[in-house]
This record gives sequence, C-alpha cells and structure tokens, in this order.
Amino acid sequence: MRIALGEIVQETGTFTRSRMERDAFEAYGLYQGAELLEQLPGVGPPGGFLQVVAEQDQPVEVVPLVRAWAGAGPKILDATFDELLEMLLVPLREAGDLDAVFLSLHGAASIERDDDLEGAVLEAVREVIGPDVPLACPLDHHANITGRMVELADLLVGHETQPHDPLGTGVKTARLLFEWLATGRRPEIAWRKIPMITPQDQFLTSGGPMKAWFDRARALEARDGVLDVSPYPMQPWLDVAEGGWAVVVHTDGDPALADELAAEMAAMAWESREAFWRSERVEVAEAVRRAYAHEDGLLILSDTGDSVYGGAPGDSTWILRELLAQVGSQPESDRLMLVPIVDPAAVDVAFSAGVGAEVSVSLGGKIDNEFSQPVETTARVVAVSENHEVDAGERGRVEIGRVVLLKSGTVHIVVMAKAGFAICHPTLYQHLGLEIDQARAVVVKTASNFQYFGAWRRDLVRVDTPGMTQSDLAAFDWTRIPRPMFPFDPDVTWESTGVPGPRAGTGD
Repeated sequence: MRIALGEIVQETGTFTRSRMERDAFEAYGLYQGAELLEQLPGVGPPGGFLQVVAEQDQPVEVVPLVRAWAGAGPKILDATFDELLEMLLVPLREAGDLDAVFLSLHGAASIERDDDLEGAVLEAVREVIGPDVPLACPLDHHANITGRMVELADLLVGHETQPHDPLGTGVKTARLLFEWLATGRRPEIAWRKIPMITPQDQFLTSGGPMKAWFDRARALEARDGVLDVSPYPMQPWLDVAEGGWAVVVHTDGDPALADELAAEMAAMAWESREAFWRSERVEVAEAVRRAYAHEDGLLILSDTGDSVYGGAPGDSTWILRELLAQVGSQPESDRLMLVPIVDPAAVDVAFSAGVGAEVSVSLGGKIDNEFSQPVETTARVVAVSENHEVDAGERGRVEIGRVVLLKSGTVHIVVMAKAGFAICHPTLYQHLGLEIDQARAVVVKTASNFQYFGAWRRDLVRVDTPGMTQSDLAAFDWTRIPRPMFPFDPDVTWESTGVPGPRAGTGD
C-alpha cells in the first residue's frame, strides 16, 4: 500500500494588510521528501497519520511530499504559494500509482488571486491523481468550507476541541481513511453552509454554546453508520466570497443520514446564533487596573484585537500603552508585567545599543497603523537573543528570531523582529532569563490559546482591544463575504433544509 503525505497550512486574516512570504514557513520547518518522515512523528495531523501507519498490520509505504506550515498571518503572496504548491506537486507527479493521499490543510487560507487556497491545492492535486484516488484532509475547525473543497476531497475532518488537538485530528482522519481502504466503502459526505459569522468570544469548546454544539457532534458520531461530524465555526477575520460557518458529516454508505445530520447540526448553530455573540470583554484601562491589583498567581490579559494566532501582526500597543501609563501610580513591586510586541526597527535599535544601555524607542503601531499607534518610551536593554529555537510540542521546532528584552519599571517588554508561535508561549520569556512565577500578569496575543500558561494561570481578563482580530466585526470593511449574513443583516432568515446536500458517492 502506498499513500502520499503532505501539508500546506496557514490561517489567513484578510484584514491584515501585509503579505506572507516563504520565510514564515521556513520558521516552522519547511520540509520535503524524507525530512517529513524524520521531523513529523508526533507533530500535528501528519504526526497522527504516521502514528496510525505504525499501527497497520500490512506494510504501508509513505510517499513524502512537502510540509509547509506557517500558523496564522496575512494573505500569502501568489509567488510564495506557487513555489509551495510546486514543492508538493513535483514529488506527487513522480510518485506513480498511489492508494491514497493524506493532505493536511487548514481550511481558511487565502492568496492574493484566490480566496480559497485549499480549493486551489485540491484542484491541483486532483489533476495529478485523478478522480478516484482517496483524498483525505484533516482541517482546523475554524476552516471556511467551500463547494470546491467538498467536491474535490473525500474526507474533511475538523478538530474536535479549541484549544486544538492537531495530532488527534490526524489520527481520526487516518483511521477513517484506512477503514475505507480496508473495506472498499467510500464515505458519503453531506454539508451545510450557514449564513452566520460570530466573534471569537465564545470559541472555546469547554463551555457555552460552542461546547453544546461540539458535544452534539460527538453524540451523533456515536450513532451506527456515522463516521464523523465536523462543525466549522469559521474564524471571523476572513472576508471571502464563500465565507460563513459550516458543518460536514461523513457516513458509512448512507447519504440520506449524512444529509439529515448536517441539517440538524446547522439548525442548532443557527438557533444559537445570538448566544455566540455573548461577551465578557473588559475595556483596556479597567483591565490594566485589575492587572495591577492582582495578587494571587498569574493574570492573563488576552489581547483579543491583536491575536497573532488569528492572523494579526502582533504590534498593537493598546495594553502596553496603558501599562506604562498606570505604572507610575502603582506601589513598588518586584512582580513583573510581561508584554510581547513585534517591532523589527526597535529590535535593531536595542541590538545596536547593547545590554545595559538605556534606549528611547517608538514601539509598535507600525504594521497595524489603522487601529493602533506607536508608543514612545525609554527603557533599559536587559537581554538580547538571536536565532533561538524552541520545541513547540505538537507544532514541532520553531524559530523565535531576533528578540530583545526591555525594562521600564516593572513592565518587561519582549520586542520581536517578527511574529510567530512563541509570542503566546512562556518560552519567549524564559529563554531571556525571566521566571513566569515572578510575574503578576502576562499579555497574550490570542483570544483562545491560553493553555501554555496553564501551570501559573489564576485568572483571565479578555481585553476589548481594537485591532485586526477584534471582536467588533462591524469595525471592518466587508466587501466579499456573501450577503445576507447574520448579524450584518439582522432580518436574514434561513432554513437548514435543502442545498447544499449530499454529494453522490459510490456506496458499497
């Protein structure tokens, strides 16, 4: 048995004005050929696939293609996408006969000329392998499912939790694929596109309406003949022609059941649409007052408007400005305030000055200069770091890049030359000599992925910051998303019955 393995993953925030290039993928390890088999065990959906391969009784030859993973960011340059796609297709063309393709994608990536990167990749892959070779795709559950994706892929399996378990999603997808290959029964697929979009505030699957929706998916999967139920609450900063929430259902040879469950899941989301807009966000000045008053353990300040894991640039100054403004009114303390920010020019200034120097810098507000403005401050250079690599567990090896640590009172600012995974990870501070248990608060540039600070966390404040990933979705200029769309068109009505419906399959 021969199965090709590849991955092209990025999550696009279309409101971020810059463009992503090849170096963003290289920071996480841009692998080709045998490197995939050496570097990806235990890493993401490909690692889950390799785990299931190792469980098989019969020999499986894995044909490695390319691994290109870049997390979240702005649209990808067309030239960069063309280069990555060719890295995938060249070994695929040379692979010869294949029994299947396992292709890890995100589902919400865009390039300059195409809203739907995943659809473009699947089209190119189908041109090589033909219509009959099984094509299985694990996806992020914040994917934007399109008609092209459903038409071209046989399995579209999303994460079951937020925070995500990418390895587990790879395992689930791979087991469904191997079951198909063993039985010869192609899964039936049905889906619904739901004309709604919601902010990030209720995206965690540990509580609220999102938990109820995802719990229902797991309950439906327990029914005979149901292989997978994947809800897709699309990430909300994606202004694309087929934008909106979706649900995809796979069954074992029963298209009517797949369609019935897709309609049920879609109706449940639609009926709960108001609940997904509930928020506990706190105004910036009040959030910072709470941080300075916090005494027990670590307080997380979630910078919701500048979520790097959602595609924002990481250079918002809203919380930093307020921390510096209030620090003078606070009593002396040895407990730290930790803040990350992206500003390559400020990194250059601090590197040139050297450790121990006092520098006057203009921080942040340069990439996102629509919602944020630079902060002028004077601080001492405490530490510098260059080319540091960290083991990010399920994300593999990650380069942090050039960073500097600046100190202004108790506010410790880690300035990064470029955004990346480490911006929301304790390693960013630890590798510069800071101890997390000495901190009063840490700013994390995400609205959901707080788990890396779980060992120290005692409280959390969602800060209502403006920015490229803010929860006030009406602040953006939406030009491509289909209309009517809830809540932009409050009078919109919708029924989950009817199209999209089941795709014709081969059954037994």
